Amino acid sequence: MHKNKMHKTQNLRDLLTELARTRDFEPKMLEQKVFSLWRKHLGTPLGTKTMPVSISGGTLKIYTEYPPYKNEISLLKDKIIADLNAELRQPILTDIRIDVRQSVTSKSLHTSVSEIGAEPLKATPNTSPESPPHEPTPQTLEQIDQTVADVTDTDLKASLHQLFISQSRDKS
Repeated sequence: MHKNKMHKTQNLRDLLTELARTRDFEPKMLEQKVFSLWRKHLGTPLGTKTMPVSISGGTLKIYTEYPPYKNEISLLKDKIIADLNAELRQPILTDIRIDVRQSVTSKSLHTSVSEIGAEPLKATPNTSPESPPHEPTPQTLEQIDQTVADVTDTDLKASLHQLFISQSRDKS
């Protein structure tokens, strides 16, 4: 039975990998991996008092409420980039841009996917001039629900669901 469970896990991994490739979710999944590695790699307090927000053109954008952390990350930037790229096993990051934002609360820096249920690491202050994202169509939501239906781990299921919704919004 253990082999059967491993086989199902491998099939699920293969299915998710293929889905990510065909739906162009790979950049978002990679972004989420970088965000996770950010906290793990930098630890406390740097990794918990700063919040990765996005990756664009190899530049990782970070928010913090604490100006001293901006200075510290600026000094360590080259080492952080090298370490994260090494852990990713590919040269994804070329730069880090960190902005001090007073509206970023410490609660938002520690909120998990299950607590907020929507794009936890892409939350930005309401001061952004960007237009609101387009909501996915009912057909897209149904397709996403079907895709994650067999995932039994509730945290993984919620994360994948949000990732797919986020990706569908970005394509709109």
